[in-house]
Amino acid sequence: MSNAKREKKRDEIERVAAHLFAKNGFQGTSVRRLARELGMTQASLYYYFNNKEELLFKLMDTAMVDALAVINDIWLSNLPVEEKLHQILGYYTRYYAGERDQEILLLTEMNSLTEEHRAVLIEKQRHYLKIFYDMLQELMDRGKIKREIHHSVATFAFLGMVHYTVRWYHPQGSVSLDQLSEMFVEIFTRGILSG
Repeated sequence: MSNAKREKKRDEIERVAAHLFAKNGFQGTSVRRLARELGMTQASLYYYFNNKEELLFKLMDTAMVDALAVINDIWLSNLPVEEKLHQILGYYTRYYAGERDQEILLLTEMNSLTEEHRAVLIEKQRHYLKIFYDMLQELMDRGKIKREIHHSVATFAFLGMVHYTVRWYHPQGSVSLDQLSEMFVEIFTRGILSG
């Protein structure tokens, strides 16, 4: 099998697995069911992944790595910090509200991972949080955020707002991802930015 065909099949496995894990839970999705959905044998699946947990980790890690790369690029850019805030909040909303299956996995399946894999993702979460904390602290130091709002509370308020979209938001509904992103940025910044 050529590398291109192998990668295409691997991508299909990841897409179908993400959907099944998000819909039925990691424990509620058997390798047999995944293989059946893909029209493969169970043995064929092991050509691509050593085990089901490795596949789950790959899905969750890829989602975090992809989002973190963009967020980090925005944070390290020469943009004014207020613009960084708008861009990061907007991107984070569009990415996670748009990648529903991956978001569900990140919120619900951390305990299904091995300690080693969980530690890798927790370290990436810390990196996310540090960017948010540092950005909000810089805004606070410049007098752009109300002093009485603690930056960790503001960070978790925003993350909670975005993460809860898995319960109610549907991209095919009346609000597009871009509109949702703009609304969340507006709600969040109007609530914390002074003057």
